[in-house]
Amino acid sequence: MRRNQSGQSLVELGIVVALFITITLGAVEFGYAFMALHIITHASSVGARYASALDVVGSRGTCGVITAAGQSQVQGRVTSQIGGVVNVTNVAVTQTPPPAAVTPPTPCPTFTEIPTVTVTVTGSIPYLFGLLGSGALSFTRAQTFRDEGRF
Repeated sequence: MRRNQSGQSLVELGIVVALFITITLGAVEFGYAFMALHIITHASSVGARYASALDVVGSRGTCGVITAAGQSQVQGRVTSQIGGVVNVTNVAVTQTPPPAAVTPPTPCPTFTEIPTVTVTVTGSIPYLFGLLGSGALSFTRAQTFRDEGRF
C-alpha cells in the first residue's frame, strides 16, 4: 500500500500553502481597505471641522457663505490629511440650509434650523494584490458639523 502514496504529502503541502497564502493576502487586503477608510473618515471629519470654523479673510462671503477660496482651503486640508493612500475624485462642501446671498445693507435672514456644513469625500481605494480583480473599491464618506461661521 505504501508505494501508491508517493508524493501525496507534497501535493497536500502545496494545497495548504496556496490556501494559507491566499487567506493571508486577503487579510492584508482587508486590513488595508479598513485602514484607508478610517483615514478617509478622519480626513472628512477634519475638513468639516475646518469648514465649520472657517474664518480666514476671503473664505466667507456675506451671511457666512463659504466662497470658492474657502472651499479650496477645505479641499486642500482634506487631501493633505489623506495623502497618497487613496485616489480622491471629489471633495464637496455643502452648507445646510443654503445661505442666502444678499448685498449689504440687506440683513441676513434668520435661521429656523441649526446651520450645518457637510464635507463629502468620494474616490476609490486600489486593490493591493488584485485578488478581487483589477478594479478598485469605491467609497463615499461624509461628515457634518454645526456651521459656526454663519451669523
